[in-house]
Amino acid sequence: MRTFNLSLLAAFLLSTGTLCAQNLGEIRGRVYAPDGTAQISANVYATINGELVGTVTDLDGRFVLKPLPPGLHGLTISYAGLENVEFAAIEVTADRATYVGDVHMHPKTLRGAEVIAWKRKLIEKDDPSRMSLLATEIAKLPVAKNPVQLISTQFAGVTAAPNGDGLYFRGSRTENMASYIDGVKVSGAVPRIPPSAISSISVYTGGLPARYGDVTGGVIVIETKTYAEMLQYARRQAARQETQDVVD
Repeated sequence: MRTFNLSLLAAFLLSTGTLCAQNLGEIRGRVYAPDGTAQISANVYATINGELVGTVTDLDGRFVLKPLPPGLHGLTISYAGLENVEFAAIEVTADRATYVGDVHMHPKTLRGAEVIAWKRKLIEKDDPSRMSLLATEIAKLPVAKNPVQLISTQFAGVTAAPNGDGLYFRGSRTENMASYIDGVKVSGAVPRIPPSAISSISVYTGGLPARYGDVTGGVIVIETKTYAEMLQYARRQAARQETQDVVD
């Protein structure tokens, strides 16, 4: 009986670890030396909850920094004799890779670190059939409160059904699509979730991964915010309200 209980505990811990790993993301990129060649062994690191997470570039100058929790993270790339390159805020989402693209380093001078503004692309390099929007982008859209309008106006190949209650993916009918919230399949119409609770929306219009089964239309994948993200959002809203009250 004791052996059986230990086996159950081990299986539970393994499954829990797998689920947690699926909620983490990573940052990828490629670093070049001042002469245009691949920068080997450059340090790439970020500070997550007070702890340093780092890696180094390989022989091709490429790096993969992981595991990283979803959210905004600063990134620093350094090498002896060269200027540091810093990204102030890169948005990482769960179970995906965020690409910063090609980074070019420069000889060290007295000017200090070079700070680069990172801009995410709608279509991901590692998954061209997947398009996505992040929380910061959704918040700026006037149609954010209507999920059908939001998805049909922001994603190519997706149109709203005539009754305004569903979506057509490249001509495929509403009943041929599927929706997932935090990895759980949801039946029926497009899920109506408050925009403030959404961390990211991803849409597949073709080339569906095997994990989505035999869906013949498109797939909508919604990731909701963690408690930390919701708390951060609430604080930002409170700060904006205080500023507005002062102005008024």
